[in-house]
Amino acid sequence: MIFDYYELESLQSGFLTIIVGCRFADEPDELYVIQLDTLQDGTVQELKLYFNGNDCKYTFKPDECALIKDYLVGELADSDYANWYQGGLKF
Repeated sequence: MIFDYYELESLQSGFLTIIVGCRFADEPDELYVIQLDTLQDGTVQELKLYFNGNDCKYTFKPDECALIKDYLVGELADSDYANWYQGGLKF
Protein backbone atom coordinates (compact mmCIF):
# COMPACT_ATOMS: atom_id res chain seq x y z
CA MET A 1 0.00 0.00 0.00
CA ILE A 2 1.20 3.45 -0.93
CA PHE A 3 -0.52 6.31 0.85
CA ASP A 4 -1.12 9.58 -1.00
CA TYR A 5 -3.00 11.81 1.44
CA TYR A 6 -5.34 11.93 4.39
CA GLU A 7 -8.22 14.19 5.44
CA LEU A 8 -10.03 14.54 8.75
CA GLU A 9 -13.73 15.21 9.14
CA SER A 10 -15.16 15.90 12.58
CA LEU A 11 -18.90 15.57 12.13
CA GLN A 12 -19.93 15.29 15.76
CA SER A 13 -18.37 15.42 19.20
CA GLY A 14 -16.32 12.33 20.05
CA PHE A 15 -16.39 11.02 16.47
CA LEU A 16 -13.81 11.50 13.71
CA THR A 17 -13.84 10.25 10.12
CA ILE A 18 -10.47 9.80 8.46
CA ILE A 19 -10.19 9.57 4.68
CA VAL A 20 -6.95 8.10 3.28
CA GLY A 21 -5.99 7.98 -0.39
CA CYS A 22 -3.96 4.92 -1.30
CA ARG A 23 -2.64 2.86 -4.18
CA PHE A 24 -1.88 -0.83 -4.29
CA ALA A 25 1.41 -2.14 -5.67
CA ASP A 26 -0.37 -4.28 -8.27
CA GLU A 27 -2.49 -1.29 -9.45
CA PRO A 28 -0.22 1.76 -9.07
CA ASP A 29 -2.28 3.96 -11.41
CA GLU A 30 -5.56 3.50 -9.52
CA LEU A 31 -6.43 5.66 -6.51
CA TYR A 32 -8.51 4.04 -3.79
CA VAL A 33 -10.01 5.70 -0.73
CA ILE A 34 -10.00 4.18 2.75
CA GLN A 35 -12.60 5.53 5.17
CA LEU A 36 -12.19 5.04 8.90
CA ASP A 37 -14.98 6.04 11.27
CA THR A 38 -13.39 6.38 14.69
CA LEU A 39 -14.34 7.22 18.26
CA GLN A 40 -12.28 9.36 20.60
CA ASP A 41 -11.28 6.28 22.60
CA GLY A 42 -9.46 5.11 19.45
CA THR A 43 -11.95 2.46 18.37
CA VAL A 44 -12.25 2.12 14.61
CA GLN A 45 -15.97 1.52 14.22
CA GLU A 46 -15.91 1.08 10.48
CA LEU A 47 -13.15 0.54 7.94
CA LYS A 48 -14.11 0.63 4.25
CA LEU A 49 -12.36 0.71 0.89
CA TYR A 50 -13.84 2.71 -1.99
CA PHE A 51 -13.00 2.96 -5.67
CA ASN A 52 -14.68 5.64 -7.78
CA GLY A 53 -17.16 6.18 -4.94
CA ASN A 54 -18.20 2.53 -4.81
CA ASP A 55 -17.78 0.38 -1.71
CA CYS A 56 -15.38 -2.44 -2.61
CA LYS A 57 -16.70 -4.63 0.25
CA TYR A 58 -13.05 -5.37 0.99
CA THR A 59 -11.86 -7.08 4.16
CA PHE A 60 -8.52 -5.63 5.23
CA LYS A 61 -5.82 -8.09 6.25
CA PRO A 62 -4.12 -7.61 9.63
CA ASP A 63 -0.86 -6.47 8.00
CA GLU A 64 -2.79 -3.88 5.94
CA CYS A 65 -4.48 -2.57 9.10
CA ALA A 66 -1.04 -2.27 10.70
CA LEU A 67 0.23 -0.26 7.70
CA ILE A 68 -2.78 2.06 7.85
CA LYS A 69 -2.34 2.54 11.58
CA ASP A 70 1.40 3.26 11.27
CA TYR A 71 0.75 5.79 8.51
CA LEU A 72 -1.95 7.59 10.49
CA VAL A 73 0.03 7.64 13.74
CA GLY A 74 2.86 9.37 11.89
CA GLU A 75 0.61 11.84 10.08
CA LEU A 76 -1.62 12.69 13.04
CA ALA A 77 1.43 13.42 15.22
CA ASP A 78 1.87 16.69 13.30
CA SER A 79 -1.81 17.65 13.24
CA ASP A 80 -4.30 19.41 15.51
CA TYR A 81 -5.53 15.91 16.43
CA ALA A 82 -2.15 14.69 17.74
CA ASN A 83 -3.55 14.03 21.23
CA TRP A 84 -7.19 13.56 20.33
CA TYR A 85 -7.31 9.76 20.61
CA GLN A 86 -7.26 8.35 24.12
CA GLY A 87 -4.98 5.33 23.92
CA GLY A 88 -4.30 5.26 20.17
CA LEU A 89 -6.18 3.71 17.27
CA LYS A 90 -7.67 0.25 17.82
CA PHE A 91 -8.60 -1.81 14.76
